[in-house]
Amino acid sequence: MTQALSAPEMVARGFRLLAVALGLGFVLAGCTTTEQTEKKTAKPPSSEQSKLLNIARDVEAKGESGTALALYERAAEMSSSDSTIHVKLGNARLKNGDSDGAEKAYRSALQINPQDAHALLGLGTIQLQRGEADAAARTLAPAAQAINSVSAYNKLGTALILSGQGPAAESAFAKALALQPGNLDTKTNLALAQALSNKLPEASAGMNAVVSSPLAEKRHYVNYIIVLSLSGDMAAAKAVQVPDMAAGQKNQILAKASRLRSIQSPAERAQAIGVLAST
Repeated sequence: MTQALSAPEMVARGFRLLAVALGLGFVLAGCTTTEQTEKKTAKPPSSEQSKLLNIARDVEAKGESGTALALYERAAEMSSSDSTIHVKLGNARLKNGDSDGAEKAYRSALQINPQDAHALLGLGTIQLQRGEADAAARTLAPAAQAINSVSAYNKLGTALILSGQGPAAESAFAKALALQPGNLDTKTNLALAQALSNKLPEASAGMNAVVSSPLAEKRHYVNYIIVLSLSGDMAAAKAVQVPDMAAGQKNQILAKASRLRSIQSPAERAQAIGVLAST
């Protein structure tokens, strides 16, 4: 049986955060410059730590996440001066579904190095999952600037939009789009942020371009309906043909989308959009 998503998770999924699985992948998405900087500034691990980390990486690549986690635990116990080892532990714990343990590891890394961008990204991601939008925005801002990846800026933009900071969210999504101009999910995020800032013509044009792509998927069409509904153009919203969606489900989405304009709070409206977009 599929486990039901919590409300914050549904919101985040609705805004299509990249690497939403939140495992090791989001750390590896960091740019080469950041990785090289870490290698220059972090204290080299001992030979035994290096051996443990190498083995952990190899077994993790084979899908043996439990064994890898145990090895990262041992390596972290041996380190009180290398934040990157604690970040690796946090990533492994998060991959195994232990968000509380991952948070502790990321905080341990930040006690060693308060500027560790990957630790900030991990902590901010957990805060975003829990619906702590304001805290996530504060944590993710320096992380996104340092890592400069599509994933990091999309997460920052989502935190900002859910905390009611529309213009700042637009800026974050625009930076993500500049890094990968063809990314349809980022284009959708930007259009939703524009719609929430009442830049409705721009949002509609952006989503029209998204659904015109041969790579557009059902979620993109749903978000197009949402943007058109926010624009007050319910006739156009009804005319959108959503692939692989039954008429009854589409009618439910249209009914909920039509009520979005009545929500006055930008943050509450963003949360409602996130939940609706995840259906």
